[in-house]
Amino acid sequence: MEEELVKLQQEINMLKLKKPSMTIGNIINDPEKMLLYTSFSADTFYILENLVERMGPFNYYGGWTVVNFSVSDQLLMTLMKLRLNCRDLDLAERFNTSRATVSNIINTFVHALHEILFEGVMKAVGIPSQLKCQGSMPKSFEEFSSARIAMDATEVTQDIPTDMNSQSLAYSNYKSHHTVKALTCVAPNAALVFCSDLYPGSTSDSAIVDHCGILEKLQAGDMILADKGFNIFDKLPNGVTLNIPPFLTSKSHFTKEEAQLCYKIGRSRIHVERANERIKNFEILSHIPSQYRHLSTKIFQLCVALVNLQAPLLKEIAEKYDIEEPIQ
Repeated sequence: MEEELVKLQQEINMLKLKKPSMTIGNIINDPEKMLLYTSFSADTFYILENLVERMGPFNYYGGWTVVNFSVSDQLLMTLMKLRLNCRDLDLAERFNTSRATVSNIINTFVHALHEILFEGVMKAVGIPSQLKCQGSMPKSFEEFSSARIAMDATEVTQDIPTDMNSQSLAYSNYKSHHTVKALTCVAPNAALVFCSDLYPGSTSDSAIVDHCGILEKLQAGDMILADKGFNIFDKLPNGVTLNIPPFLTSKSHFTKEEAQLCYKIGRSRIHVERANERIKNFEILSHIPSQYRHLSTKIFQLCVALVNLQAPLLKEIAEKYDIEEPIQ
């Protein structure tokens, strides 16, 4: 009897010393912590949780079902991985679990969230029609009322591939590093409406546009805004126009009209650059961990879809729909 009491007391002492596991309950009522760990408000988190729960039950990536964590805490763990790029060991320590469980959850939830938000919403809805774009056209697009998208390419660094041919393809002269890159497009209201797969860093912007199928989604009368790297006039479908800044050839400077055009195009297409900055706020894209490289495209596209759940980039759009800015 005394021996059993000693063992029980030892177990109680160990439980007292054990670090409490992190849960969504620890941060859900603190807007600043929610933004830090998830990049979302509590309301948006609850919407995501509801969508994920409706999709379940899951076929877990690891082949075994995670039963000791709620859906909300598994979602929190995944968002922390995307937002802060915490190492699996760090997450295992915070949530009092094993690295295998962390890997199982993140692989499963990245697939699930990608299917819901990117495949089921962003890709299924597609690029808004020109008529819809005009319904939320900001002032910066007044000169380009027929614009349907502004496009840009963005790059993400990666580990040096072991295969020599892959090394050559992945090396980006622009970044002087081994990268992968994707094409992103925003509507005039700055909502992200298209994201390609990831391509090796050496792939030209023009080649990505030609391969990813974006031009097939446009119609006669549509206008594309882009920078000088997108010299794709020979690839445009009939009736689709492209507006890029003029090139300096033999001249030493632009004419007044050309300078004004550069300013107007830059003022309009800067929204896609700002959207890309928001995508890069998900720290996992600063350098995708090698163990998740097989998910690179899904991770990037998921981050793009998650940006659309944040407050609008344009103040006039936020004011129009009475959306408050989150804490920065």
